Amino acid sequence: MNSKLKFGFLLGFLTLTMSLSMKSEPLTSRAILDLVNADRSLHGLSKLTLNPTLNLAALAKAEDMSSDNYFAHTSPDGETPWHWITSMGYDYTYAGENLAEGYSDPLELEKSWMESEPHRANILSPYYSDVGLAIVTRNNTNLVVQLFGSRDQKLTLSQ
Repeated sequence: MNSKLKFGFLLGFLTLTMSLSMKSEPLTSRAILDLVNADRSLHGLSKLTLNPTLNLAALAKAEDMSSDNYFAHTSPDGETPWHWITSMGYDYTYAGENLAEGYSDPLELEKSWMESEPHRANILSPYYSDVGLAIVTRNNTNLVVQLFGSRDQKLTLSQ
């Protein structure tokens, strides 16, 4: 086999291998959490823990957005993210919310959040220890709700 043919086979094999390995994983809470924690780790921050209560709050918010056909931090009824968090029984010291619509690739979603200053600030906040995630589909479009929280008092006043 001549060297040009060998090189062609090798190039084709590498292209096929790279395209298979670069296929994105499905949009799941675990995939999003792993990417969030990877970004936090790169910035010397502790990993967030997936919190079942915040998961329920995120799901309630996502389902409300889907059923009432809106995409916003505040619902048409005036309910803020804090409503969803406290209504599920999470007593927070610090809390935040990231929303996304239309993503099916967790890498693209995390990249867009990290390129947005308010979303990035939530992801990289040293004040959060917990996160809740929910993904619902409305009209073939994914809605993602990411709720951050902490029950810990992270700031102290000097005497």
